[in-house]
Amino acid sequence: MKRTIKNLILFLAVSATACLTTLAPPGQAQTPAANVTAQSLLGPEAAQQTAPLPLDVCRKLPADQRAVCEAELKKTGGWITPEALETIKARPEYKGLSPEEMARGKQMLEQKEKIGGTGVERSGQTLPEKRTLIEEPRERSLFDRARKIGNYQDISVDLKPFGYDFFGDASVRLLTDRRDVPVPLKYVIGPGDEVKLLLWGRINAQYSLTVDRDGKITIPQIGPLFVAGMTFEDMSKQVVKQAEQVVGTNVDISMGSLKTIPIFVLGDVRRPGSYTIGSFATITDALLMAGGPTEIGSMRGVQLKRRGALVTTFDLYDLLLKGDKSKDVTLMAGDVVFVPVTGPLVGVAGNVRRPAIYELKERHDLEYIFDLAGGIIPTADTQQIQVERIVKNERQVVLDINDKTLETASRIRLQDADLVKIFSIVDTNVNAVYLNGNVKRPGKYEMKPGMRLSDLVKGPEDLLKETYLDYALVKRLKPPGRETVLIPVNLGRVLFERDPANDIELKREDRVFVFSRWFFNDKPVISIEGEIRGDCNAEQGAKPDRKRVDTGAVAAEIKIMEDDLRKQGAFSPANALREIGDGIRTKGRAPADALRVLREDLNRSGRPALAERLRDIENKMKIACTISLAGNMRVKDAILSAGGLTSDSYLEKGEIVRTNRQRDYKTFYFDVERAMADDSGHNLELQDQDRIVIHSVWEQTYKKNVSVDGDVAKPGNYQYTDGMTVRDLVFKGGNILESAYVEEAEISSIVVERGRKTSKTERRVIHLKKALEGDPAENVILSPYDRLFVKRIPEWGAMKFVTVSGELKFPGRYAVHKGEKLSSLIERAGGYAPGAYLRGAVFTRQSVRELQQQGLEEMTRRLEKELLVQGSASVSAALSAEEIRAKEVEMAQKQKFIETLRALKAQGRMAIRLANLRLLKGSEYDIELEDGDRLHIPQRQNVVNVMGAVMAQASYVYLDRFTYKDYIGMAGGYARYADEDSTFVLKADGSARRLARGFVNWNDNRSRWELAAFGEEIKDIEPGDVIVVPEEFGRVAWLREIRDITQIVMNTAVVAAVVLKLF
Repeated sequence: MKRTIKNLILFLAVSATACLTTLAPPGQAQTPAANVTAQSLLGPEAAQQTAPLPLDVCRKLPADQRAVCEAELKKTGGWITPEALETIKARPEYKGLSPEEMARGKQMLEQKEKIGGTGVERSGQTLPEKRTLIEEPRERSLFDRARKIGNYQDISVDLKPFGYDFFGDASVRLLTDRRDVPVPLKYVIGPGDEVKLLLWGRINAQYSLTVDRDGKITIPQIGPLFVAGMTFEDMSKQVVKQAEQVVGTNVDISMGSLKTIPIFVLGDVRRPGSYTIGSFATITDALLMAGGPTEIGSMRGVQLKRRGALVTTFDLYDLLLKGDKSKDVTLMAGDVVFVPVTGPLVGVAGNVRRPAIYELKERHDLEYIFDLAGGIIPTADTQQIQVERIVKNERQVVLDINDKTLETASRIRLQDADLVKIFSIVDTNVNAVYLNGNVKRPGKYEMKPGMRLSDLVKGPEDLLKETYLDYALVKRLKPPGRETVLIPVNLGRVLFERDPANDIELKREDRVFVFSRWFFNDKPVISIEGEIRGDCNAEQGAKPDRKRVDTGAVAAEIKIMEDDLRKQGAFSPANALREIGDGIRTKGRAPADALRVLREDLNRSGRPALAERLRDIENKMKIACTISLAGNMRVKDAILSAGGLTSDSYLEKGEIVRTNRQRDYKTFYFDVERAMADDSGHNLELQDQDRIVIHSVWEQTYKKNVSVDGDVAKPGNYQYTDGMTVRDLVFKGGNILESAYVEEAEISSIVVERGRKTSKTERRVIHLKKALEGDPAENVILSPYDRLFVKRIPEWGAMKFVTVSGELKFPGRYAVHKGEKLSSLIERAGGYAPGAYLRGAVFTRQSVRELQQQGLEEMTRRLEKELLVQGSASVSAALSAEEIRAKEVEMAQKQKFIETLRALKAQGRMAIRLANLRLLKGSEYDIELEDGDRLHIPQRQNVVNVMGAVMAQASYVYLDRFTYKDYIGMAGGYARYADEDSTFVLKADGSARRLARGFVNWNDNRSRWELAAFGEEIKDIEPGDVIVVPEEFGRVAWLREIRDITQIVMNTAVVAAVVLKLF
């Protein structure tokens, strides 16, 4: 009977990985030196500023969060302010970040700041002096642009305002207090300045005196002296005068740390406000601190105002284009640096040295714009300079200017928002011809009057080998329509006969093509394979016949096969595989004899699948070379081109497989050894498509071996030698182990019956100890392919351990003997503790876990086949685009469901019912213990859990009078998508039971059907139980395709202790 879907499917939620804390660097402790450096430049107000963010912080976030981050940074010019941080945190893209994610982001940023190096303090943090941006693609150099000729009018108009990148992220440098600049005599002393005095003579002393808030310095033995407002020169005279009061004392005066001054940077700058800067700071320094002008801020009219009056106007173009700092004056306390709105803007695009958007000032002519852009480049077409203009806020027009010599450029007036385009010239290489193909010096050559083909290709020395002389081609553009014309010529007659009919006169832009002989015909080749070294000599025209094998991948495949054999206890073939794998890793190839012998062993031991895999590996490792056929190449030449023969080569006979155009095959045989000795009867001449095969000596000779398995140090196959005995074989196998059973060993031999029609396996038992002592009766002589099996002492090292935990008097890890029962172990552990809840005991076993895991995997494979195969067929049968998209979404949901099931891990839990030890002994639950068993007895629980399709999943206090419906009522009742009839309970002992009962029900305890009115009272709910209300899965169409889904999901809940949920 088909069952409907009754249970819950797990919904795997993926939390956001983005970390908000990468936007807010944590504060760092500053050294005193760093504090002094920062304050000498920025002053105390700098502590209120916020650190700038490297741009790559945003780029590492997910797409939606990156967009928010970059948008906020653009508003603040690359700085993250507290207001911007709060705005970002309030955005929905940054909701739901866990504390662990916040901490992880903080750690990432701290590591980034440690790498960034030291810097100056701002807002209690360290600003890096250097910032590393993500490396951008290299732009074309000016020389490349001056040489490159593009399509006409194909120029970029993606222009940037000139000069603004000077204030960009990579250009900001905060300068510390300059101590290497001499203090001018007119420097005005003020509070905060440091005055250094050096006295010598009658008094020898050195003082560092700081001007206090009252404008005074206090000189020891002289007294206070008012210096604020004096120039450095006046103060020096005053101090010297006071020092003269001390007879015989000389004085030297200098300045130490200088005061900081407050200024304002206002107008259209990125971070307007009040700043505290060093005494020698200029207008440019102030603009750098404020982030420079905004997109609408002027670069050419920066004003310095002092006490309400305009001191100077600074044109940043003078600094950037001429290096002129004459108007970049030093600031004073209270100065205002003001950036007004930009003036008229004109864009210059195309073939100039510096395409950009420029701000106009006094001059508005075209010549001046060219000067600002660094001039035109050689590829500029000055006969059509185009200006796009907005006329009176009404329309856009295009003006074409023909100024070949740039004589009228100074008279052409430009307006605000004009875009000047300088296009590229179109005539390229008008005096050139081209030589291509099988020549030594292909390329572009100057076209000279009367030039012929023989002037371009002067002789055979200009050609590469194997040039096809009967045919060359000249490709010409025929005027006036420039149609393509192909002119064939005989190159041999041009070079050797100077035939004027073929030695044609060349025209400009002609392209001459010279071909190889093998451009028109397949190049003759031969191949060689088998027992060759495979060092295909490229200088002799040899190359590997196929792509070289990935020896690492082959060795890994062999390692997997080896591990599988070891798990099955087949140590002898596993060791042989290990040796083969080592050979492949070290030498790049596997010996043919080892592969052949191992294949035979695997087939004999009933493992044909592994033998077939080994044959595939052998074919994959075969080496072959393809060699270009020279005129009179012979067998020996081909073998040497392939690196020579291996030591396993069969020298008596090789073969050549030859075919003709009709695909008739013939085989020629030769003596390999005599061919290598230049015997003309065997060193045969080769023809096109010949295939040489060098066979292995092991194809003709059987390699005899014997094997030893069991409790020896090195089980495996060994070379058989005449007269080998049991003791010799044990010696080759590294001797017996301590666990070996020396009273008995077994020899298995393959015996061919008379007539060689059948074979059989005979076994005989020997006394191993006597054989190792040399007793001739036991130390028998072995035959080829014999197998010696050394047995192990019964119960050797068979100590087992079982772990008990929880409510026992002495929990721990106990050693158990074979056949020991569960009741015995509980008794050894001191019995149950007073609070033990026996109904909730958890007993797990490794062997059960493995069986359960196999069941889960088999179930997953079956479901995958049912769902995905049918889903693929439905997608291919879909007709409309909407139906295809719906089917693709359904396929993705099925794949997620399968991945969820594939990730389940079995618990290995067995449902047991513990009781008083007197009752447990001898009962069906008094099971025999195995190695690795675990028993956990929890404390008595007094709760019942309700999960699934209810209004509020929760845990509730157990009440004896309550039924499962009472607990569901306490959880708010069934949800709208609940399947009430399929409610079940996961019992505390690990079993599961259906709760919704009908009129006739099955009694598990009595193994019979009973009427509900007369049946035995069954206690549905106990402490520790989990009530599960499934969802109505009939709502999802594709889940109805699964047969027995109810049983599958319920078993999953029991085996893996996982409740799957869909909605």
